[in-house]
Amino acid sequence: MISYQSRNQIQHELHRMLPYQIKECKECDELPLALEQLIKHNFQATFVCYDKKTNTIEVGVEDQEELNSYPNITVHKFSLEEAVTRLNKTLKTTDQDLKFYGKLLAATGSHKRIDEVVLV
Repeated sequence: MISYQSRNQIQHELHRMLPYQIKECKECDELPLALEQLIKHNFQATFVCYDKKTNTIEVGVEDQEELNSYPNITVHKFSLEEAVTRLNKTLKTTDQDLKFYGKLLAATGSHKRIDEVVLV
């Protein structure tokens, strides 16, 4: 299925979605799938998890400059209280990123599969 979305609409909906996703995380003690995918995409992360004991989101980013046989992963942590602010700063505006966000938004709350997002 194709979804037609404007750049402004995608950016606006992302800013609206983040507080609800964080609230859901607090209530369910786990990261919503859409939030996990967004964080992985924006941070180019190897892993993302929620630590309910400390109310923090942990993001593991592989160090691309290291040439060791084992990857060197740096873990970044931020609290749920600062998550919306931190994530808003990582949002990107390239067409490729906006199409990814558009797919994420279109699939949130929908059982329909979105194959392509067309920016209008």
